[in-house]
Amino acid sequence: MVVVDAEYSKQIEAARKDLHTLIASKKCAPIMLRLAFHDAGTYDAKTKTGGPNGSIRFELSSPPNNGIKVGVDLCEQVKAKHPKITYADFYQLAGVVAVEVTGGPDIPFVAGRADAPQSQDRGNLPAPSGDAAHLRDVFHRMGLTDRDIVVLSGAHTLGRANKDRSGFDGPFTENPLKFDNSYYEELLKGDKPGLVKFPTDKVLVQDPTFKNYVKLYAKVKGRIMGKGRGPVVDAEYLKEIERARRDLRAVISSKQCAPIMLRLAWHDAGTYDKKTKTGGPNGSIRNEKELSHYANKGLKIAVDLCEEIKAKHPKITYADLYQLAGVVAVEVTGGPTIDFGPGRPDSLDSPEEGRLPDANGGAEHLRQVFYRMGLSDKDIVALSGGHTLGRAHRERSGFEGPWTKDPLKFDDSYFVELLKGESEGLLKLPSDKALVEDPVFRRYVELYAKDEEEFFKDYAESHKKLSELGVTPPTTFSYLKKVATSAAVGAAVTVSVIILSYLYELNKRGYRT
Repeated sequence: MVVVDAEYSKQIEAARKDLHTLIASKKCAPIMLRLAFHDAGTYDAKTKTGGPNGSIRFELSSPPNNGIKVGVDLCEQVKAKHPKITYADFYQLAGVVAVEVTGGPDIPFVAGRADAPQSQDRGNLPAPSGDAAHLRDVFHRMGLTDRDIVVLSGAHTLGRANKDRSGFDGPFTENPLKFDNSYYEELLKGDKPGLVKFPTDKVLVQDPTFKNYVKLYAKVKGRIMGKGRGPVVDAEYLKEIERARRDLRAVISSKQCAPIMLRLAWHDAGTYDKKTKTGGPNGSIRNEKELSHYANKGLKIAVDLCEEIKAKHPKITYADLYQLAGVVAVEVTGGPTIDFGPGRPDSLDSPEEGRLPDANGGAEHLRQVFYRMGLSDKDIVALSGGHTLGRAHRERSGFEGPWTKDPLKFDDSYFVELLKGESEGLLKLPSDKALVEDPVFRRYVELYAKDEEEFFKDYAESHKKLSELGVTPPTTFSYLKKVATSAAVGAAVTVSVIILSYLYELNKRGYRT
């Protein structure tokens, strides 16, 4: 049995980063994806044998697995650093990362697959010379559908055939290291010099049912299939969000960690650049590189606390979890209820250092930082009101002390204190003082100091804007249905790969959370 606890989840994230680096540097995404497919694609739904159990490492001499030893050996380099992770999980994680590195959809990954101790009776993998009946026989045996057949075949957008392995030679698309929908476009064009089409590829346009999907996926362009798709926010995902919300309430209340949870949410979101569409609430703050930025000193505490929750709710993205933690932190300490819409995708790409506000900055600096995100003067002042929670620490910011007399209560006392001027025992950063020195900012400070209800209303609006910079989280299943057609390929790839990678373990649960 595989126990997916907080430590195991940390190992998975560390391995993901290492795989990302390896695959990007070695340009080995195609072989990694083939490794994941071939380990999973032998499942038999009737006998409950085969599937993603890591046993491919015992079956490398099987003809369909010619050349896959390259992928196994590359994985072994990273696996040695993360021995706790099963081979079954590791090979499927490698496939997920291979798709993401090459521009494909972000695929939710749930750990917990048990390793098979030896090779088992396994079914047949698809033969490149097969026909439609052969494809259906192989995939239907696994419990997959006609749509799954076509969308998983789209992985031929990556890599090339090698004569010594399959009897064919050449790439399937013009750019064999880019995951996009060009495979389907090439299928509809017919034979083309320099490009390969297996008989199993050609049958996708010869069979009328398969061809309908090929036509659909050939129409989809750009990011719809690429990186940046969030999780599928269905009824089950929403239930997980509510469970995580309850767990966050308990942790934040018992550990009195609302201030650092709110800071985590802000610092993950506050790197957004509306011109370049980079940064923002994408979970990248957990990356060691970004976490080591000067402005993020001390935030490892919050990341580790969230990891305990993430281990219980692995389906939820880090991006959603960190923003949910910020929302709950405000609510637990008496602040306004903030509308939360899930659906943020995770990213491994950290922005350059220097995008967050500097405590020593004045009005011009604040506007430069917040305008870059697409926020307004009102947002600047309202969000600064979050300093009603917590205190500064000299070893993190160079400053020491709380902003208000009750740093665990969310109210409008921050603005009241700003208008009083210096108060013994209370802190005012240069960026705080700028709010009363600038005439535009001061009008909002005076309003919020007199009217807490108005502050709560504006804060909730500004916090929501900050938490959704660069994304439009789908909040209901009905919304997803509206975008289903335009997102057809990304959603189909994600769902089909998830099904393929979880076969066997869905019937034989080797894990618990």
